[in-house]
Order: sequence, then C-alpha cells, then structure tokens
Amino acid sequence: MNVSYLYKNQKLHADGIFYQIGKVFWLPFCLVGFWFAHGGYERYGELTACGIRRMCGLPCPGCGGTRAFYYLFLGNFRESFVLNPTVIYGVLAYLHFMLLYFCRKHFGGRSGALSRKEIHIQYYMYAAIVVILVQWAIKIIKILSFL
Repeated sequence: MNVSYLYKNQKLHADGIFYQIGKVFWLPFCLVGFWFAHGGYERYGELTACGIRRMCGLPCPGCGGTRAFYYLFLGNFRESFVLNPTVIYGVLAYLHFMLLYFCRKHFGGRSGALSRKEIHIQYYMYAAIVVILVQWAIKIIKILSFL
C-alpha cells in the first residue's frame, strides 16, 4: 500500500503521522479542557476518583492527573505540577514536538541541522515514563513516611 499521499514522493514517517494527529486533536482537546475546568469538574469530578487508591490506599501512577488537567486549564500551573507533573510534561513535549516538526518541515531545507528526516518519538515516551515513575515514587514515599 502506498501511503506517500501525505508527502510528495516521500516515505511516511511516524513523526509525520503524529504531527497530523496533533493538528487535528489540539482544538478539541483545548475546548474540552476549558469546559471541564469551567463547570465540568464540579459536575463530573467525582466520577474520576481513582479506584486503586480507594481499594488499597496507595496512589496509582496516574493519581492526580484529572485534577492536574483541571488546574492546568484554570492557569494554575504550580498546582497542576504538584498534583501530577506528567500533565505539564505532556503539554510541553507536545509543543516541543509540534514546533520542531514545523520548523524542520518549513525551514529545514535540504541541508543543515533541521533537515534530519525523522523525529524520534520514542524519546518523548521514555522521558514520560521516567516522569511518571519518579512522581509516583515520591507520592508513595510521602505516604509511607507519615505512617
């Protein structure tokens, strides 16, 4: 199957697919986020409570994520970071990737530092895993230190 219809006579790379997906989902993500922060959280926030934390008392790696999104869209970046830094990392990684891809596509030319063919998306994922595990470990250490 020839999937080079997105890029004229070029092989389609994963970064190109992620760039197109990022362009499509950015506006709906922001609209839902602002709706959630300005009325949706009060109505539906209790539905997002962590089942793992209710059952065993310890947080899961994603605990605080919903509230972190809530505070992010309210503009309280500090509280968002404290609750779950993965949310801030995800937004910053998305912005970095989109700007890097845009610059490479439109300003890279045939030579130079920006002209490399593909952005290695797996590095963003590896960093996200590290952020998730570190914040989870810190939360568990804080809980265990109070016992």
